[in-house]
Amino acid sequence: MYKVLIVDDEKMIRMGMKKGIAWENLEIDAVYTAASGQEALTILREQRPEIMITDIQMTEMTGLELIEESRKQVPGLRVIVLTGFDNFEYARQSLRLQVQDFFLKPIEEKDLEQSVKKQIDYLEYIKNKERNKKLLERTQGSAQQNRLEHCMRHLIHSKKEKAVCLDLLDETYHFDINQQIRLALIVPALYMDQQPAEENFRTMSVKNICMGMVDSREMGITFTDNEGIIAIVFFENEDGESVMEKVQQLSDILKDEFDTKPKLVVGGPVHGFENLEISYNDAKYLLDNEKENIHDIVQSFGSESKGKLFLDIYAELKNIMCANIGNTDYVLKVFDTFVKATESYNLSKAMTRRCCFELASCLYFSYIENSGEAEAGQLDSLSKGLIFAGKEESCEVSRMYIEKLLGEDKNAHEIVTKAKHYIDIHLTENLSVSDVAAFLYITPNYFSRLFKRVMKEGCNEYIVRKRIETAKSLLETTSIKTGKIAMMVGYRDTNYFSLAFKKHTGKSPTKYREDMQKP
Repeated sequence: MYKVLIVDDEKMIRMGMKKGIAWENLEIDAVYTAASGQEALTILREQRPEIMITDIQMTEMTGLELIEESRKQVPGLRVIVLTGFDNFEYARQSLRLQVQDFFLKPIEEKDLEQSVKKQIDYLEYIKNKERNKKLLERTQGSAQQNRLEHCMRHLIHSKKEKAVCLDLLDETYHFDINQQIRLALIVPALYMDQQPAEENFRTMSVKNICMGMVDSREMGITFTDNEGIIAIVFFENEDGESVMEKVQQLSDILKDEFDTKPKLVVGGPVHGFENLEISYNDAKYLLDNEKENIHDIVQSFGSESKGKLFLDIYAELKNIMCANIGNTDYVLKVFDTFVKATESYNLSKAMTRRCCFELASCLYFSYIENSGEAEAGQLDSLSKGLIFAGKEESCEVSRMYIEKLLGEDKNAHEIVTKAKHYIDIHLTENLSVSDVAAFLYITPNYFSRLFKRVMKEGCNEYIVRKRIETAKSLLETTSIKTGKIAMMVGYRDTNYFSLAFKKHTGKSPTKYREDMQKP
């Protein structure tokens, strides 16, 4: 929301503008008025409005003099000039002072509204540009990220400087400090200062993927706590995916990239960053007390009756199948578990048919949502096949449907080829799995599985390998400094580059160059 200052020595005019325009529709929540230049300067100093509408011909101080003085107090002030005199000199001086709009009185309310809307749009553009700049700096391993992580650790570990940290989140990083949030911890704990170099590299890789999936998409904040455990603050959005859906997506991608599914512990929802430590303590308690028996993502069935227990198991199997579109073998394996469950819990024929159709429908929707491809009439033919089928027939017909729907994707190799080309072109940039998926107009989960199925390695692993290959070539054939080479192959953090290089070659970049450039 923004603030406007109206300056005119005629009360009827300034009050007419204040009351005659629906300011709230223009995202303006405060309208101030001033009868003179001096009064306007006081309001500018105390309230710092972003937009000023001023007359030129006023006593004590002219509007042009006011504009010059006001720019000293509020450098980015947007100014709209109104005057009752058709004077070329006024217009020339207004141009010199770089005012945003110039109107002759009387002005139509519609014209003034449009002019104010233009200023609001510009201010929003600047704000978004600044926010994106800070986000880019933050996700590229800069001092901004270190400062933010230090702030987040203070919020979960210490009551000191909490107010300072909240101000920093609000004013520097432009986060809504009063929004609903939840904190998740990644298990097992990865202690960056107590593990060998390879584990350090793995930890940094996990963290970078989390930042690419969460921070760069403005869904949350990734950092490490005082014990080196990777923590993620997820933002709750009323009109978007739930936090648990985001956690599931992240868990699946980490599994695809590292071949082992990490466990995530999610704390309870809290209102505002001020209460972040409560969500953290929830997650930490679960982590400390349920390490052995923890699910992939902490959640409890809490079922008592046999029927209720089946529905809970069925819901989890359905979610797993829909979350693994792109991995046909795994989906069919989970479906076979569903078939066994229908036998174990002695489901009726009608219930089996309903569950089979619901599973197929959900898979169909997930497939379209992920791949963007649809074939008309598939669900119709399935429903006709199920309508009079028995238990075994229903499961058999549904399995055949799933095999046909998720069979080897004809476009898989074409998609992966486009992805590899995109990676080659953007290798020097801050590249993530979600960036490549966005370019291809498919979801990160679907792309991640597709890429791994075709290439037999994760996309992030492929990007790292290509970067190391390029770095090896530069180290062998040039005398460019190691830090510069790191930047040239897409690493903003030299230490991370060295860890990645040593993991792949067994040597540090400097040692590799020495060995390769020996006579």
